[in-house]
Amino acid sequence: MQQPSDGFRPLRVAAVEHDTDDSVIVSFDGTLGFVHGQHLTLRRQFGDTEVRRSYSICSPAPKGDLRIAIKHVPGGVFSTWATTDLKPGDMIDVLPPAGHFSHELDPSGRRRYTMLAAGSGITPVFSIMATILAEEPNAEVTLLYLNRTSQSTMLLDELQDLRDRYLGRLSIAFAFTREETGGELLSGRPDRCRLDQLIEAGFLPADAHHAFLCGPLDLITEAEQALIDAGMAADAVHREIFTTNQPGRVSLAPQVVTETSVAVATGRATLHGRATGFDLYEGDSVLDAVQRVRPDAPFSCRSGVCSTCQAVVREGEVTMTVNYGLTNDEVARGYVLTCQSKPTTSHVDVDYDA
Repeated sequence: MQQPSDGFRPLRVAAVEHDTDDSVIVSFDGTLGFVHGQHLTLRRQFGDTEVRRSYSICSPAPKGDLRIAIKHVPGGVFSTWATTDLKPGDMIDVLPPAGHFSHELDPSGRRRYTMLAAGSGITPVFSIMATILAEEPNAEVTLLYLNRTSQSTMLLDELQDLRDRYLGRLSIAFAFTREETGGELLSGRPDRCRLDQLIEAGFLPADAHHAFLCGPLDLITEAEQALIDAGMAADAVHREIFTTNQPGRVSLAPQVVTETSVAVATGRATLHGRATGFDLYEGDSVLDAVQRVRPDAPFSCRSGVCSTCQAVVREGEVTMTVNYGLTNDEVARGYVLTCQSKPTTSHVDVDYDA
């Protein structure tokens, strides 16, 4: 089968299993090497509109079964189709695994880990935990998992199996915002005060070597700061944002350029080993401008969250409207989210292959 020229490859759906009333676990035929915490970007054509969405891999790395979990989002075109109509044998275009919600493993170490997941944020966290427990035989992991109710808890059976397999090394506390748990700390929506109490009570240990946090922006931002204030090193806290909102500047497609449009800057993009020049117009993001000349430019959320569109700035300078997809270290090394970047110089050179 001929492969698309834009980095996507078709994968066959092997199984679609209902996990909760509004979520499914999708397994694909074949294998793709991946790192714990990475995601897949999927695309599908709905009428005249191409829709892309990123979903975290929820399997141990590097060669676990290629599985993702998809939760239905009210009004979401892709998630509605995936949770109602997707079936085994269907073909979906998929980009190679990507993302940096990860870390270097240490098989000989004796490290402790703190995990916080909210709702569908459990999907990358499950992959991270399963990989750590398998690859670091002396590691200990503590998970605090927040959901609205027990019925909405994704990957519940998988989590219980993981805890049984690594008895004594994996501790899981379930907290619910709309269901009583019998304990005040684990019931209701956690604010900063409650997060501090959860840290003090050991449900969210701040003395761990690494913490991985995944969920809505406000919760994860507060939890990150609470852990740092309790003594955890800032570079030991890894976070990923899961949201149905669009926190950044979103453009569904590049604006139409007419004969009267005036370019405000020029640029060059290196992608798949080929460099292409482009013009930027008032209101353009770098991604918008690149897409006019290179439709194969990678993207997914277009809102500064998923990092699919990241590139290194080789020449010139840009400013990012928001950045929820790159670490401070990546920014220091010149990476930007092109969907959120606007040039502040007359020319900018970006490298998607970096």
